[in-house]
Amino acid sequence: MKRTYLLPLLVFSSSVMMFGCTKKHEELDLSGIHTTAAAQKETMAPTTTAVEVTTAAPSSETSQDSDVPSANVSAEIETFRDTSHGSVSIQYPVVSNLSDPKTQESVNKLLLTNATAISGSVTSGDPVTIDITCKVISIDRSRLTAVYKGTMQVQGSAYPTNVFYTNTIDLKQAKSLGFNDYSDAYTMAGYVMSDDVQFYQSTSELTTALLAHRASLSVEEYTQLFNQADFPLSSSEEGFFPPSFSYTHEGVLYFSIPVPHALGDYAIVTFNIDGK
Repeated sequence: MKRTYLLPLLVFSSSVMMFGCTKKHEELDLSGIHTTAAAQKETMAPTTTAVEVTTAAPSSETSQDSDVPSANVSAEIETFRDTSHGSVSIQYPVVSNLSDPKTQESVNKLLLTNATAISGSVTSGDPVTIDITCKVISIDRSRLTAVYKGTMQVQGSAYPTNVFYTNTIDLKQAKSLGFNDYSDAYTMAGYVMSDDVQFYQSTSELTTALLAHRASLSVEEYTQLFNQADFPLSSSEEGFFPPSFSYTHEGVLYFSIPVPHALGDYAIVTFNIDGK
C-alpha cells in the first residue's frame, strides 16, 4: 500500500507537530506522569560520513529449523559509531549462517541501512547525540525482528527525545515487513480510538493522559499515520522517517504512536492477533 502523505521525523517529539493539534488538554501539567525527560522541540543534523563499526558483546539467537545446512541462523549485535558531527552510537544486528551467502549479504546491508536511517534523517546543521540500543526479539530461517530504543538530542537543546523504532526482515527475500503485513491501517486506527485499546507497560495515570491526548486525533489521522509506518523508507523528502513502527511477537501486535514529550514521546499499543 502506498503511503498517502509525508510526515517529518519530528513526530517523535510531539504529535502536536505532526498534526498541528492545539487542544486544551495538551496544556495540562503532565510532568509527574513521565519523568525520564522533559519536553523538547527536536532538530537534527546532516548525515555524516566518518564512521566506525565495532562488535559489541554478542547478542545472538538461533533457529531450530533444519533448513540451515551447517548451523543455526544467528544474529550478533554490532555498533555503528559516527563522531564527525556530534556523537552517534547505534547498535544493529548482523546475521550469519543463512543458506544463501548473497541473500545474507543483502539482509545485513538492509539491517545496517535501516538501523542507521535515523541519523541520515538529520536536517539541521547542529551537532547531534544519538544513542540507540538494539535487541533481537526473534529470529529463525524466515524472519528476524529487531527493536531499537534510545535517545536523541541536538546540541543546545534542553533535553533528549526518546526514540523507538523496529525492523522486521524477511530473511528469504531480504526485504522489510511492515504494518500492513500484519494488519491494516484503518482497522488498527479504529482500535486505537476504541474503548478496548491497550497500552504496553502503562500505568493507570499515564493511560488516562494518553486517552486524553488521543481525543485530539481522529480515525482518519491514525489511518494515515499507520499507512506510513515502518521500513522501507519510500519517501524522497529530506528528513523523512516513519512516524510509527510495529512488530509481532507471540501472537501480539505491538505498534507505536507519537505523543507529546511529557507523555514519553511515544506510546506502544498492543493488539492480540493470536489465531488470525
